[in-house]
Amino acid sequence: MLAALRSRTYRRFWLGSLVSNLGLWIQTIALGWLVYDLTHSASWLGTVSFCGNAPTFVLGLVGGAIADRASRRLIMTASLVVLAAGSAALALLTQAGHLTVWHVIAISMLSGAATSLYTPAMHSVVPSLVRPEHLLNAISLNSVQFNIARAVGPALAGLLYGPIGPAGCFALNACGFLGMALVVARLRIPSRPAEAPPPMLRALREGLAYVRRHTVIGPAIFLAAVMSLFGFPYIILLPAVAHGLGLDARGLGYLMACVGGGAVAGGLAMSTLARGGGPRLAVRGTIAFGAVLSSFAVVDSVPATMVVLLLLGALQTVAIAALTTTIQTTVRDGMRGRVMSMVMVIFFGFSTFGGLIAGLIGDRLTVPWALAAGGVATAAVAVVLARSRTFT
Repeated sequence: MLAALRSRTYRRFWLGSLVSNLGLWIQTIALGWLVYDLTHSASWLGTVSFCGNAPTFVLGLVGGAIADRASRRLIMTASLVVLAAGSAALALLTQAGHLTVWHVIAISMLSGAATSLYTPAMHSVVPSLVRPEHLLNAISLNSVQFNIARAVGPALAGLLYGPIGPAGCFALNACGFLGMALVVARLRIPSRPAEAPPPMLRALREGLAYVRRHTVIGPAIFLAAVMSLFGFPYIILLPAVAHGLGLDARGLGYLMACVGGGAVAGGLAMSTLARGGGPRLAVRGTIAFGAVLSSFAVVDSVPATMVVLLLLGALQTVAIAALTTTIQTTVRDGMRGRVMSMVMVIFFGFSTFGGLIAGLIGDRLTVPWALAAGGVATAAVAVVLARSRTFT
């Protein structure tokens, strides 16, 4: 289950990522509370979130091309330093009493740009930190640490917000990013074969053509796009679900904890597999995810909703880990950064648009029915791919 952690290099990377992600979730919750205190407007919360994700659409693919032609260690270290600087700026402005929502938006966009460069480089580095037979285990354990942070970080933010204030929370996140930067700077990353990098635009075109022609990666990325667009918005609309059930903010926290707990369980289950199950597991996991999501049409109680969210968290992690492993084990190393950047754009960006679509449908029907429709669409596409022999 923990085979990848036997690698000292990967173990340091994993622990550093866990600490930095805990800080990230602490800042996310603290910043949300602070923005609402500043504006008393829910729409500003969505605006800040959108501005933070917007650089992904602009720089996501570019970040992958850069990761394929430059030092991945340097990219990651520089990005983490920028992220730390952004958190430190938030801390200083908040402590001085000068923070405005426009400062938050500007820093969020800067941090989003750094994340757009860091993420594809990070995904491209993981295969070089473990032996090939431990790659699925490493990917699954990465998912576990992220979801542990997602489950624990918000709770820590609630405990720390009163004693140290938002400025203290931002400062903790800055320290986490700097610590991760030190870890990355000391990673032993094998050198890649020297290749003359193509021009940037040509590199992007080659990456898109490579995915389009590939009989495994192309369908895998298409399935990820469908899942992100129609399936993942349930997390974005969870506050509306909680409101419909008559829950307050604490109840919403319990619902989020169910998603995180299920995700941790799914990640641990995946880490026990010697192989990722390949496209077949990805497709079956997506079908199951869509079927469970569609049950929102009939679920109308808090206990049943918590069970559904627990299952969704587990199945989402299984499907994502299987898709990621399928892509990582088949992609050519010279294309790895560009391909993983496409995956990042899909997972981080498409769900934002999906949330807008589901929200519009929810306003006209109901949120549960909107989520159920997304589940049906997700499962239907996965069933079609299941019949494709080239993918499964």
